[in-house]
This record gives sequence, structure tokens and C-alpha cells, in this order.
Amino acid sequence: MRHQYLVFRTYYVTILMSFRYKSGKKVIYTFPAKHAQKAIRNSLKFLTSRRAPVSPKEYVELVKPVVMGWVNYFRHANASDAFRGLQRFINIRFRRYLIHRSRGRGFGWKKFPNGKLYAMGIVYIGSGMIEYPTKLAHD
Repeated sequence: MRHQYLVFRTYYVTILMSFRYKSGKKVIYTFPAKHAQKAIRNSLKFLTSRRAPVSPKEYVELVKPVVMGWVNYFRHANASDAFRGLQRFINIRFRRYLIHRSRGRGFGWKKFPNGKLYAMGIVYIGSGMIEYPTKLAHD
């Protein structure tokens, strides 16, 4: 089975067109560009710090809208690898913040496992389908 690939790079999305000659079907793969992945990480780094003088609840409320917007923008792409990497980055960043806040050492894998982070309210990307909380406009 032969494959021929055409790659189009844009500022936000890389499009990989795969032409399969045996089946005769054309398949298009779109995934977030490396620049877009780096930009979301940099914006999260700008918003968060290990020494941030905010409570964990405020920290979560700072991060959540940025991540939800980015994930919902790319949810129609083949972005599971990018989502997994972003989830790992968010978890490590939040875990390091909590460890620094409690004056601990290390990365805090035992003290703050992923389940505990999600219970504290950190956003879980999972399948890339994040639902916005339903909130009335006048509240």
C-alpha cells in the first residue's frame, strides 16, 4: 500500500493530506502546529507561577478558560497527542505550584496524584470535548 503525503503548514494548524492509492480514499489530517502548542504553553506560563500569591482555587480559575478555549478551537482536529501533552504540562505545572506552596520538595507525584488534581478542579482535557459550564448571562 503506497502513501503520498502533502503537508500544508499554517500559523495555527498543520494539514497533512494522505492519499491512499489502494483504497482510493483521500484522508485529511489536521493537527495543531508546533507554534500553536508552544504559544498555549507560554501563555499558561505567563499566567501561572510557582510563587503566585493566589489560592489553588484562583489558580484553577485562571487556567481553566484559557485551556477550554484552546481545546475547543482544536477539538475538530486530530489533536489527541497535543491534548495529552498539554494535559501533562498543566498537571505538572499545577503540581509544582502546590508543592512550592506547601514548602515541599520534588515534583509531588505521590502527594498530589492526577486524581487529586482533578478533584481540586483542574481542567481535564480527556477526549478534547470540554463543555462550558452553563451560566445565565444575568447572574
